[in-house]
Amino acid sequence: MKKLKFESIPDYGDLMTMQVFINSVKIGAFTDYDGFGNLSTETQMSNRQLSPSQLRTRKIPKWATHIVWFNK
Repeated sequence: MKKLKFESIPDYGDLMTMQVFINSVKIGAFTDYDGFGNLSTETQMSNRQLSPSQLRTRKIPKWATHIVWFNK
């Protein structure tokens, strides 16, 4: 696994709380075909990606309070 790194959140990504993202995936608003997200804090984006289908199998780290969503 790559070393965890953080950078500024780009203008072209949509920052949202992890809870909003989880709820959106539950209702089908985001699917793997729509795009992907990067785990983030409120102010910094990490280099760790997360697709909607991974919510079922992947543990979200406590520091990842937000996600930056990138539409395809």
